[in-house]
Amino acid sequence: MFIGWWRETGLALLQCSTAAPLSQLFSHPQHRHTAPARVFSCTISVDFRTEDQNDMCKTLRVRWTIIPKTAPQPWIACGGCGGLRAFQSSGKIRLNANGRKLDAWLIYKCLTCERTWNRPILERRNVRDIDPAVLEALQSNDPRWIRTETFNLDTLRHKSLRVDEFAEVEIAKEIQHETANWTKLAIELTVPVPTSTRLDRLLASELKLSRSKLQALHAEGMVRTEPEKADILRRRIRNSTVVTIDLSMETERERSWKPLATGN
Repeated sequence: MFIGWWRETGLALLQCSTAAPLSQLFSHPQHRHTAPARVFSCTISVDFRTEDQNDMCKTLRVRWTIIPKTAPQPWIACGGCGGLRAFQSSGKIRLNANGRKLDAWLIYKCLTCERTWNRPILERRNVRDIDPAVLEALQSNDPRWIRTETFNLDTLRHKSLRVDEFAEVEIAKEIQHETANWTKLAIELTVPVPTSTRLDRLLASELKLSRSKLQALHAEGMVRTEPEKADILRRRIRNSTVVTIDLSMETERERSWKPLATGN
């Protein structure tokens, strides 16, 4: 019977009860006049921990939240300038209701002359078919919702001939799990909106490594990612990616690696 966990070791405690010593459980039946054996109980500790759980005990886990500083800028034929120009979101929504049909646009402005361009969000959409949360965001000009929408690259590429992206980002770092004598560093990436920043450039910049050194560590299995893909370091960073670095051979990990990983 399971009775609990031993906190210091993480071992499971099991309680067993039987009417005979263990040696008698597997012996031949005895004469019917044999005196009954005494009942005894014992507690057994069983280690159910896997190798991955042991690794977790030796891992410093941090989360990096990556926020691009500048939203993508579509290039649109500007009536004021007479040619293609970069446009920037104004952060304002325009709505037009016709009966139960609703049109919604996100207003952009030319960076040169400030001529406006209305980027369609909803076209002749029945109000009943609109997510209530989206409708509320449109009606209130919710800045958070609008900022997320400015990173809708699929729509921008469909509506414009060219889209400029910007790699500059802000990174918020926080410790998720800290343990003494850690030997591995696990970095979980939270990417709320798309960014053009590549994974190798992000890690090289934040951990003060050359990209060639990073590639070598990845090839040697000292740097691993989830999901694991051969060219993932050269790809754009994706939400929920986890990078694990084996630092068991690094004697200065507490003094040099930890401040870079945690931002402290």
